[in-house]
Amino acid sequence: MKFRDILAREPKLSSEILPASYQILGNILLLKLLNKKALQQKKKIGSAILKVFPYIKTVCLQKGVSGELRKPKIELIAGKETEAIHHELGCSFKIDVSKIMWSKGNHEERKRMISLVKNQETIVDMFAGIGYWTIPIAKHTKVKQIFAVEKNPVSFRYLQENIRLNRISNITPILGDCRKVKLPAADRVIMGYFPDTLKFLPYALKISKKGTVLHFHELGRNHEPIIKKIEKVAKSSKVKIKIAGWRVVKEFSPSKRHFVFDLQAV
Repeated sequence: MKFRDILAREPKLSSEILPASYQILGNILLLKLLNKKALQQKKKIGSAILKVFPYIKTVCLQKGVSGELRKPKIELIAGKETEAIHHELGCSFKIDVSKIMWSKGNHEERKRMISLVKNQETIVDMFAGIGYWTIPIAKHTKVKQIFAVEKNPVSFRYLQENIRLNRISNITPILGDCRKVKLPAADRVIMGYFPDTLKFLPYALKISKKGTVLHFHELGRNHEPIIKKIEKVAKSSKVKIKIAGWRVVKEFSPSKRHFVFDLQAV
């Protein structure tokens, strides 16, 4: 039975005001309420979720993200605790949903990354966050070393905690701006950030060598204009690249899609 239908069994909760989709991180449920009637009854909806699903301890209303560090805007509508431990791909991630965002739409891409990494690679994760890409790669591959760079001190603290939580020894966490910190030449560079990822590409190309693979994430209506911009930056950086492939990670909005481009220095 669907989440919405189960909740609709509760008195005075009609299915038309209930969310069709949601996200669970640990014992926290995040949802979006898109109509006025639903928002007027948000506390009642939150209480009903805690009653019907006893493993859920907190319910938060998602209101978007803000700023360069993409801080989530949430409202607590039931429960108290906003920190949880989320399990995905055999890894554990401690996260505070009021301070750090998590995209469930990136799950398949995180899984794909594990399959691409070769033994003894040196990897630079330019926007490591709490270890979204870094932790699964380190845990499930024989990577040599991952240099995980994160600018946000809050995210960096959770990155360090998650490295310890997963008992990983081949990650070097670095607090700072990836454009300013000293980084080694890499076999693979992860650029899991958007929008305006293009301004960071010259710095990724600086640490590339022949054969380096770069995973470049960006938002757009379609892939062709983004590819042209990538090629223009590479040309001005005097680094030859080829587009090894691209894919849609997820639909981001009615007018934009989240793309990832697999680039290779040649």
